[in-house]
Amino acid sequence: MFYNEPIDLTAEEWIQLLKDKEVTKESDFNVLKMIYESEHHEMRAAEIAARLQLPHHSVINSQMVRFSKRVVAKTGIQPPLRRNGTVRWWHVPFLGYEKRGKFPWIMRPELVMAFDAIFESNPDSKLVFMGEISTEEKPVYSEGAVYPVYVDRYERSRKARNACIQHYGSQCVICGFDFEKVYGPIGKNKIHVHHLTPLSEIQGEYEVDPIRDLRPVCPNCHLIIHSKKVPFTIEEVKNMLRKACKMD
Repeated sequence: MFYNEPIDLTAEEWIQLLKDKEVTKESDFNVLKMIYESEHHEMRAAEIAARLQLPHHSVINSQMVRFSKRVVAKTGIQPPLRRNGTVRWWHVPFLGYEKRGKFPWIMRPELVMAFDAIFESNPDSKLVFMGEISTEEKPVYSEGAVYPVYVDRYERSRKARNACIQHYGSQCVICGFDFEKVYGPIGKNKIHVHHLTPLSEIQGEYEVDPIRDLRPVCPNCHLIIHSKKVPFTIEEVKNMLRKACKMD
């Protein structure tokens, strides 16, 4: 089962909670930062305990319960509930699922965005969306360094990606698909970002303008854009979609 209940906290509110030392103790912040920096912002309490050399993961479970209770007390939000009416305290900062007796936590997207804002000058976490490529932050959204992984791949600035989504939203500009509306909180900001000018044509590093140069597109439309050597334009793919809809 995947636990994906929404809560009424924005990224901006999480930022204030993280900065409030009465809510987020130093030990809480360190645990949350560890999860933020992990691949897909996902860890199990047992992994965190092992990393911190604690005797048992119950220490981490209890710590996150206390943290969540302070968040709820501070904000007055309704926490996620079980069917019997008891609170899933871990579900305040995290989404989660059970697999073969293990229970990974996934940091809520709004909390990830809060850490992005706080640590925007730090190297990117390992989160990479399928169809996009690994990132490493550069000043002024510099793009272009080649990665020799199977084939040469260009880096993309995550800061530029976030700025693009902040401006255009996270709906596909071609078909309008919205991952959050379809999949719930886990889908927030899950969208590819398409570079209007292929980086392979630019050569070297340059300053990217997130508003001028980037557009949010869903994986399906992104696949069609890159279905030929010279990518289709966004308008060309929109026209394909219109024609296909008329034929139905």
